[in-house]
Amino acid sequence: MESKFVQAGQVRLQYFEYGQGLDVLVLVHGYASSAAIWRYTLESLSPDRYRVIVLNNRGAGESGRTPNEEDYTVETFANDLFNVVDALNLDGFTLVGHSMGGATAAQFALKHQDRIKALVLMNSAPLNGRFLQDGWEEELREGLRGSEPFSGDVGFNAPHVTEDFKQAVTADIARNPVERFIGGRRSMSGLRLRDRLGEINVPTLVFGTDRDTTVGIDNILAEYQALPEAVRHLQIIHGYGHSPNVEAPGVVARVLDRFSDMAWDLELKSKAER
Repeated sequence: MESKFVQAGQVRLQYFEYGQGLDVLVLVHGYASSAAIWRYTLESLSPDRYRVIVLNNRGAGESGRTPNEEDYTVETFANDLFNVVDALNLDGFTLVGHSMGGATAAQFALKHQDRIKALVLMNSAPLNGRFLQDGWEEELREGLRGSEPFSGDVGFNAPHVTEDFKQAVTADIARNPVERFIGGRRSMSGLRLRDRLGEINVPTLVFGTDRDTTVGIDNILAEYQALPEAVRHLQIIHGYGHSPNVEAPGVVARVLDRFSDMAWDLELKSKAER
């Protein structure tokens, strides 16, 4: 992957570009994560079929940092994403968001459906938020001081996951400002996007796994049910945890291939009917 930078409003954001195909994918990472999370998925995608843009959100990787917790919300990340795709003149792409990136992708789609061909919500953060218990912020700060970032994700124990990959993601997480963790957690708790999913009018794949204890299968199914029947698609893969893009990249690539084929067919049919 080639590392590049783009000025997105007030911040300079890092992104990576892979492949030279006609089918454009934009991949958005989640909360305690970075663009590095997509490494194995990229290796499983055809560079002749796809052109892939992988963004480091503000505060992640070598992207710029801003000082306030309010700068690290789902809405801010979605606005940053718009500034990036606008600067790169991207239209008609498939937007794929993992975890908190799923919420970012949903927020983007609700504002800018005209820019995307299709949407993929992969193990998305619950779009109706979650209750935060008293003392959560101090508990989070304490946890950041020495926890193993992958302890709750079985995907990082997969046989193909190397120590250098873990170290790369860990280093990216360590560079994150604490404001990103606090602001992001607070933002996710206040999400109220599920009731708006009925506004989505592009093909949307809800992609989940049955061993995801971070999000839970109930939330994955709830997002699917909230989408219009005409555009919704569901893929549940069995035996995997919260990060199938790490644990089962070949499966993820095959699912994206099939979904992209379907989205292309629908687009061609729509153009033929005009």
